[in-house]
Amino acid sequence: MAVRAHRLQSAKPLTISRWWSNGYHGQPIAFVSQSVLFYATDDGLRFHDFIDKDFQQCTTLQANGQGVGVIAGNADVHLFAYADYQHPPVIHLREFPMMSEVKQFTNGAELEYTAIEFSATDELLALSSAPDYLLTIWNWRSGMKLAQCETSKKELVEICFNPNSWNDIGILYRDQINFYTCERRNDKYSLFERQLPLELFNQTIAHNRPTNQPSQPYDHKKIADVIRLYPSRFSYTLIDSTIGIDQGASVQLVAFDTENEEAFQAYVDERAELVATSFCWGDNGYVFIGTSNDALIQVILQFDRERQPFRTTLFAGEEASKTASSLGVFKTIRLHQQGLFCTGSDNVVRLITFDKHDGALQDVNNVNDFMELTSTLKSIAFNQSYDSLFVCSTQGIDMIDLLTQEQRPVALVPVSLGKIVDVAILSPASELAVTVRDTGALEAWSMADGTRKYSTKIDNQSISHIAANPVLPLIVVTTITGYFYFFEVDTHGFRLLHRIRVHSNDVRCIKFNSRGNILISVGLDNSLFIMEMKTEETSAEDMFRIIYRTDLEGEPFALDSDDFTNQRHVNEGPNETQIELDDEQNGNTKEKLAETRIIIALTTKTEKHGRFLIVDFDWQQYRETRNSSLADTIINDSNTKIITKTVFAIYDTIEDFLITARNQLITIGGKVLRMCRIPDETGKAGKLISVEAQDSLAGLSTPGGYLYKNKSVPSWILGVSRSGILSTIRASNMAVESSVPAHSSLAGGCHKSAWSVDSKYFVSIGEDNSIVVLQTKYAGRLMARNGYSTEEYNRIMRNFHHMPTYDNAPLSLYETLYDRFTTYQTKFESANMTPPLPPKEDASWIQLKEYEAALQHLDAHLTSKIEIRTELEHIRKDIRDLMAINDKREDKAKLDRREFDLDAEEQDRQRKEREALINKMREETIAQNLTRLMKREVIKQQCWDAMSVKGRCIEGIINPIRKPSAPVVVENYPLIPRSLDELETIRQVIERRRIEIAEKKLRRQIFADNPDPNGTEGVTTTRPEAPVTENEDEHDKQVTRSTALIGSVCNEFQVDSSVLYNQFELYTQEQKWTQIALLNDLIYKIKEAFNKEFENVHQRKLQELAKIRERNMRIKQINADLDDPSPVWEPDLTEKEKPQLLFEVKDSEIKSERYYTPEQLRILEEQRLNEARRRELERLDNWRERGLNDMMNGVLQVRREDELKKEIPKPAFALEKAEEDWTDAEKQAYQQYLQKVKEQKEEREKLRKVLTAESMKINEQIQESCQAFEQVLSQLHRRRITAQTAVLQEELKISRIIFSLVKDRLILQLEDTYENRAKFLETKVQDLELSKRALEDALVKVDVEKRRLKAEDTFDKQFPREFADVPSVLQDSLKRLLIKRSKMKQPKPPEEYNPYSARQARLIELELDRIQSEADSFTNAPTNIVRSVWDRFVDFRRKRTELERQLRLQEQEETMIKSLRSLRDGELNRKNNEFDQLQNNLITTKDARIDDIVDLYVQIVLRQGQVEIESQPAELAPNEYRNTDAELIHRREIEDLNKSIIESANFKIRQMDKSKGVINDITSMSWEKEKLIYEIADLRQRAQDITFLKVTRNIQEYLACPNDAAFEAQKQREMQMLEATIEKMKERFAEQQVLKEEDVQKLQRDNLSIANVTLAVDEALQNANVNLYERKNIIDQRIIEQSKVEQRERMHQVVRRRRLVDLAKAQAQEVAYLRAEVERLRMKTFPALVQIEH
Repeated sequence: MAVRAHRLQSAKPLTISRWWSNGYHGQPIAFVSQSVLFYATDDGLRFHDFIDKDFQQCTTLQANGQGVGVIAGNADVHLFAYADYQHPPVIHLREFPMMSEVKQFTNGAELEYTAIEFSATDELLALSSAPDYLLTIWNWRSGMKLAQCETSKKELVEICFNPNSWNDIGILYRDQINFYTCERRNDKYSLFERQLPLELFNQTIAHNRPTNQPSQPYDHKKIADVIRLYPSRFSYTLIDSTIGIDQGASVQLVAFDTENEEAFQAYVDERAELVATSFCWGDNGYVFIGTSNDALIQVILQFDRERQPFRTTLFAGEEASKTASSLGVFKTIRLHQQGLFCTGSDNVVRLITFDKHDGALQDVNNVNDFMELTSTLKSIAFNQSYDSLFVCSTQGIDMIDLLTQEQRPVALVPVSLGKIVDVAILSPASELAVTVRDTGALEAWSMADGTRKYSTKIDNQSISHIAANPVLPLIVVTTITGYFYFFEVDTHGFRLLHRIRVHSNDVRCIKFNSRGNILISVGLDNSLFIMEMKTEETSAEDMFRIIYRTDLEGEPFALDSDDFTNQRHVNEGPNETQIELDDEQNGNTKEKLAETRIIIALTTKTEKHGRFLIVDFDWQQYRETRNSSLADTIINDSNTKIITKTVFAIYDTIEDFLITARNQLITIGGKVLRMCRIPDETGKAGKLISVEAQDSLAGLSTPGGYLYKNKSVPSWILGVSRSGILSTIRASNMAVESSVPAHSSLAGGCHKSAWSVDSKYFVSIGEDNSIVVLQTKYAGRLMARNGYSTEEYNRIMRNFHHMPTYDNAPLSLYETLYDRFTTYQTKFESANMTPPLPPKEDASWIQLKEYEAALQHLDAHLTSKIEIRTELEHIRKDIRDLMAINDKREDKAKLDRREFDLDAEEQDRQRKEREALINKMREETIAQNLTRLMKREVIKQQCWDAMSVKGRCIEGIINPIRKPSAPVVVENYPLIPRSLDELETIRQVIERRRIEIAEKKLRRQIFADNPDPNGTEGVTTTRPEAPVTENEDEHDKQVTRSTALIGSVCNEFQVDSSVLYNQFELYTQEQKWTQIALLNDLIYKIKEAFNKEFENVHQRKLQELAKIRERNMRIKQINADLDDPSPVWEPDLTEKEKPQLLFEVKDSEIKSERYYTPEQLRILEEQRLNEARRRELERLDNWRERGLNDMMNGVLQVRREDELKKEIPKPAFALEKAEEDWTDAEKQAYQQYLQKVKEQKEEREKLRKVLTAESMKINEQIQESCQAFEQVLSQLHRRRITAQTAVLQEELKISRIIFSLVKDRLILQLEDTYENRAKFLETKVQDLELSKRALEDALVKVDVEKRRLKAEDTFDKQFPREFADVPSVLQDSLKRLLIKRSKMKQPKPPEEYNPYSARQARLIELELDRIQSEADSFTNAPTNIVRSVWDRFVDFRRKRTELERQLRLQEQEETMIKSLRSLRDGELNRKNNEFDQLQNNLITTKDARIDDIVDLYVQIVLRQGQVEIESQPAELAPNEYRNTDAELIHRREIEDLNKSIIESANFKIRQMDKSKGVINDITSMSWEKEKLIYEIADLRQRAQDITFLKVTRNIQEYLACPNDAAFEAQKQREMQMLEATIEKMKERFAEQQVLKEEDVQKLQRDNLSIANVTLAVDEALQNANVNLYERKNIIDQRIIEQSKVEQRERMHQVVRRRRLVDLAKAQAQEVAYLRAEVERLRMKTFPALVQIEH
């Protein structure tokens, strides 16, 4: 029977509150006093008091879940402010150190604040983020909102008050800086904005200066003269200039002058962009701006002037200057009396000093590296007295004393580098929490105030988890490589006791049991380890022993364990047994550990569900086994008495779980909590029983997270979601009682958490490394030291202290294995065998164990191995002898060497490896070839196949033997086919143009037929008339064509250019765009026309080559007849002329040997054999060749040349006899033979001469045809030049038209810019005038207020009346005190480091307030004065002081208003002048736009060598004007050109006069148009009716068929197909029916088995209900008995308390009486004491 769970209902609720938070990672800091700084951390503020260098006090202020955003501090009045993340957000103003809230400021932002800042006086500013971007200023003393306005909607870089005047505010963006002045208008304040774009300080702004104007001379040296080198690693360049506020925004009109294109191009060029990174205020009205390209900009703010002086200093490192890269020197800049401190992206703090000049720009004097950090540097800050520099980085806050130039040895806020990956809380006696980072850093934090006590680091390791012993000050740290580090944590820090590599991979979960005597870990190597901690051992290796290991059937993701003990009550009687305990009764038990249950959640890749592995560890069996065994016991899975493993399935999604009872779990998955019961059955083999949820509750606010339990409060569970919400869950019913935000939304949620053993603290780590500690208001009581007695605990601690520190020594197991390896190595070397590999020192425990098992196996078989090795050596020697004998035998008697190979398997293995390697290389080669082929196809598709006209050329036919010269080469135009959209666009443009031409022609005819009735005809007759041709249409066509082709030679290619616009008609943008489209089409047509001519010439070349081949055949025959071996020139097309040859790779082009596969070799061999067989058959029975040889001597035609080649045979007697033996007949025959030989020689010589002449003639014919083709090709080449000229001329037209379009657009944009700027200036002028009037009104009010205050200054007259009841002596003393002025001491020396002069006045004001407060003390009152009189005098003096202060304020305000008024006057004059200049520029721009429309670019073609020159300047004498490089042009050409222009102009004027009467026709045409529109509507309606005519699909198919037979055949085929489909569906239905019936039978069998199981479960449930009610009755009876005993005890306590109260009252009365008696006796002796004093 299963053990029933304890009762989990607690008597008291568990409430949690925030204790402290920490976590610095470089966020900004602020100061609330001279020695206290603070920063925001997660949901709170962290305060550090650094006045004591050895011990600093830390305080945390929690924001109660509202979050903390931006912060600000005021050290003068000890105030700080922060913004929360409510909706809408609120700014909280609090006082330090009381932390009490002074005020709240609202309505400043919609979503959040990006910055808040205190001024040097009583103002607070705030800047909000999107979507409102509001700048708000409050008076924090009164809480009144002074001013509010919208700012630029850009990303903020920095914002700051002017330290010398709160009225000035600077806001820096990436591309500009805005300055706001808070002005008082009547009783309200307003913010006046000025914007300075960084483009004004960009030196490339000089491109906007006209090129024909001289540059402004600079007052400083040249750039090359001011480059200096300093002791730092940097050199810098000074570039000084002065520029107006908006000069960079305005562009001179000359940039668009058509005669100054260089200036226009300079404007179009891009300029380098300046990106601001930080800024700070100077002391005398200037600011410093740092940029990302290492440039420091100084700007003197003089808004009443026309220009703003500035200086740009460019810093460049020696290495950066070579690579042209920036170092990011000005990441943050802060001004100090010593110079400018700046931080860079290279984590170096630098100090830049200046040669100070009052009221002028500062000259850089020196640059020094002040400090270098190893971590990422964030920002720097000064304290209130500017005597200390605080450097903020990701490693903490470093403090540098600027008086002594010394750095604090320890960081003010020390932080280790890296991300916090885990946290653990030590035993309650330590009061420490330990965090670990992935970089190997360990940090111990105090639970009291959150300070870091000490830290250490594990080098070269990345930490993953940490676990703390619940009893002892011991932690275990794991790494991602599986190492376990055991540290003792004492008052001195961390001490490493032991190190061992347990897992071979990262650890997934690690945990101590509740007693702290075993350590459980699971890793990603899918293994479970249990390590026992034997506290009685003296060495660390013996103390931490692995006692169990097993493999897991999946990857673990969660782990939990619980100890189950046999408990008995201390006061237990013979008949009483305490079974169930509340939380408060846990301390009255003695435990004896009986069993530890370990549950691991696993995920498997092969199964859809997870698994629960339950491991039960029996301690009693383990103790008995360990006591009976002398050596260390390693538990095996076969020992089921000690270890019991059970596996269950998980079908629910879970993220974490807890063991609440032996057979009960609580899991979390998403937002759902589930209470699950572990079944008692283990299930059958191959089938797992699942853990089902008995109850579930979707009560969590956010999904995911972790669950935590505690032995001291077992009735409560804490759940932390990944979003950072901490929930308290009642374990009995899983009800969520409360939820507390542990982390704000900015922290990124919760990463890891830990709950202390005594349940007092809960520590949570955020994703941003923030540490939050929460405290429980009620904590359960835990048994002291978890069951350990005091003596036993002290003995364990002494044992820990005496244990030596780990010195990186190897494990004893490794040393033992290495010694054994050394022994084996000696044995193997003596036996000439290869020894085993040595053990690795960094091997894991299981690897060492496997090595040990291997050595044990080696021990068992070492002798056999040595014997086998010896036998193998003998066999090898015998085989070598046999091979030597075999080599000496004859070839026939020799054996193959493979006969001597004994290891055939090894050979086969090597052969397979070679084949695998070859196959792999072949596959890689094939893949590479496929890739190249794919690229080839893509390139070919884009550059060859897609071309409608392929690119090729024609080369001249030149014989290199006779004429070694380069041939003429002519290329064609490759053309890409135009798409349908392009063709349609061109068609539409041409149609529109033709319609326009027809309309123009018709309008001209109408004007000719209808002259103007208003008398304009007479006007036209006064103009010079051009000669009129007989045919007006032909004249129009001629003029139109001639004007369209001016500037181009495209008319030589017979292309249609009639639709082109005349160059004198391109006025509008529509005409220009149309002309561009028409010119592109014209260029395409020119190329097509040339390609046609090119194709004709190419065909002629092919014909010429064919003729040359025919003639070469005759030449070859002649050479063969003449036995001439000279080569014959064979011209052919080259690869350029026939580009298709490039795609064919010949075998001769491949230099490497071709590789043939065995299959290819086999095919080639078969082809060779077939060819040989065919030739053999032809040779055996070739009757044609045999007949030709037998009948005609092998030739069909007898040639004279062949006959002459035959030699005349000598007579036989000439060969057989000597010449003396010849007869006369023989001699006569021999003479005849000689005569024939002579005649043959003559015939041969004649034939040679004839053939030679014929060959020369043929060569001359070939040369003539080549020369003729050369002439044709030369003409084509000239046509190619003409075509290219026409194309370039048309493209030049297009370029000029595009240039004019771009210029028109830029001029329009410039005009819009001027208009917008003028409107802006007009509004600005109105605002300035309003501001000026408001300032004048304010000045009048201030003057009135001053007179009123002076009239109220009657305190000298009021003093006698006010103090008439005071004696004259005291009245004189009070008069002197009233007149007396407070004397102020000199400010402290450290204040001289503050660079701002207004700080001194502020210190004086604060000092005066302090002296006045001290003077108002009653200790400074005259003697014998009454307290009430002194109070009246103090009030009287304060009123007078307040009146004087108000007078001073009014005078200061008057001075400020006057300065602002003068500033407004200057700004108003400057804006008016700028407005007038803009109006002039706008008029000039409009005139330029009109001129640009009228003045057209006309392209004229001049003959070669003719250029246009300018006329003689009027200021030069005729003898001084020389044009030596010019050529004269005949005057007739110019006159003809002018004449044609005049004729065209006259004709145009005449046609314009005739076109005035077309308006009436246009009106009539409009009526005709409306009529046609109505007809079109009727036709469309008729077409719509036809469209909606119903035509069924059957009718459509019938109409589609040619005849009725085809329609019937189609229907018959459809019917057959339908019948076949129905048959297939029937067969499929039958098969599916059989399968479904089998599934139904299987489900019925499963239902029957489930029903049987359900009956058994119901029976067990009935039995459990009976037991439950029995126990309930027993418990109720016991509760009644206990309540009676408690009532009696409570009555006794009430009586006892009443008696004590009565006794206390009696004693109090007695004490009061004695005190009265003492007072009476003292008063009785009082006069005597006075006499003694006198």
